[in-house]
Amino acid sequence: MRFIICVLTFSFFIFGCKAPQERIIGTFDIDLERGCASCQEQGPELMVFEDWNINDGSPGHYRFEYQNGAAHSGTYDFLQIDTLLKLTISPDSASFEYFGIIGTSYQTEYKISSNKIREKCPGLFKNCIWIRR
Repeated sequence: MRFIICVLTFSFFIFGCKAPQERIIGTFDIDLERGCASCQEQGPELMVFEDWNINDGSPGHYRFEYQNGAAHSGTYDFLQIDTLLKLTISPDSASFEYFGIIGTSYQTEYKISSNKIREKCPGLFKNCIWIRR
């Protein structure tokens, strides 16, 4: 257990002093200059993460808006798997296009930095990138 705490502490110093829970709060727009064509077609155009309460550990609220006007929103939380933190979203409302995901939980493959969210897309060394406003 101490080893895990040391690794997490070391990771925070290398990757930034803020925990991922604090770094994700904000509004992120997709960077159309980078990534693959599928980023714009399949990924959200806008991601909003808010209301994370670090003191009591309650989940925050998110909203994803897509280019075609579709959207879904709900809660987000972090799931710790060994030494990795995975962002989990749980939609509780959605437009018609995403109605089928209400009531499910989805573990994202997002990598969170202080001003960007990245997700792998098809192609060698490419990522979809959302930049904090």
